Amino acid sequence: MATIKDVSRLANVSISTVSRVINKSSKVSPDKVEAVMKAMEDLNFQPNSFAQALVNKKSNCIGVLVGDLCGGPFFAQMMRGIENVILPANKFVIVMSGKHEHDREKNSIEALLLRRCDALVVHSKALSDQELIEIARSDVPIVFVNRLVPTLEDRCVWVDISCGMETAVNHLIKQGHKRIAYIASDEVNNQDAKDRMDGYRRALSNAGIEYDEDLVSLAFPDENGGHNAIESLLMRDVGFTAFVAYNDAMAVGAVSALAENNISVPEEVSAIGFDNNLITNFIKPKLSTVRYPIEEVGETAAKLALNVLYTREREEYEERKEKESNKGYEKKFDLHEIIEFTREDLKFIPDLIERDSVAPYNEAAVMEGRVRKQKK
Repeated sequence: MATIKDVSRLANVSISTVSRVINKSSKVSPDKVEAVMKAMEDLNFQPNSFAQALVNKKSNCIGVLVGDLCGGPFFAQMMRGIENVILPANKFVIVMSGKHEHDREKNSIEALLLRRCDALVVHSKALSDQELIEIARSDVPIVFVNRLVPTLEDRCVWVDISCGMETAVNHLIKQGHKRIAYIASDEVNNQDAKDRMDGYRRALSNAGIEYDEDLVSLAFPDENGGHNAIESLLMRDVGFTAFVAYNDAMAVGAVSALAENNISVPEEVSAIGFDNNLITNFIKPKLSTVRYPIEEVGETAAKLALNVLYTREREEYEERKEKESNKGYEKKFDLHEIIEFTREDLKFIPDLIERDSVAPYNEAAVMEGRVRKQKK
């Protein structure tokens, strides 16, 4: 493997000249730049990116903390949005998974900071607001996704999940349903779970429908959990005519459980999921769901991270230029576009995707289903 000494020898220049060419840190005559670049190409020399980061205090890498890359399409969509912005900016992405575990999230963020990432995009559920505020005091720009951290609202890109769940329940109420069950996550301390529950209860309250704890069934938020949650409701015999689910996975499992019990969707029970995963368009019936705009959230978070980074770089450049103006300070500086973000730009409202799993309340169909069940 070629070294910087090999490049300097072949180009017939000093090692320091090679270093300056690599780091673009000082003026070098065009003929020497050409000689160094040709020697690097002939030797297939690859500069040590970590060493460059130490010298330049820049790695051209954006660190990203996600929950679980293997936990479904949610974070894959988020990453697609981030890469749509970061890669065209000639930067790279380093991803770590926190698994929604406190120590793992904290250690992952520390690892990304030690790697000298230029900025971080953080999806954290396990760390407290105070811990995130402390982390944000780092010299590295940090943007938070799906989290509204007090005093850091200008660095948070978030979705009003509560509003999304309220929209889903309101849609069922408009269809004449009053006995609306909620298949909820058993991770009750998770902020997402709290927000969705708040939206569910608020919609019922605004419609004058009393909250009934018996209509809420908790389970792990996946297909098996949704299946178990519906089975639990059926065993209670609480007489629901519609349900909303914590996410699409739970909704899919619930629809399957209803089919196994010869309960038709949407004729007897209407169903709405949450997230708008691809599978919702390929089950029978096609699932109505609340679209969680996670790809757009990822794109906006990446733009905000670059925006904070470019603003700091420009401020540092102007400050240093002013201090060293008498010493003939001159440095090439790429002027990046600075985008003005308002807090409204950083907030997303989910929207309802209407498909085939919701129908108006039909008392005759419900009664027919009950009679059929009694005969069995």
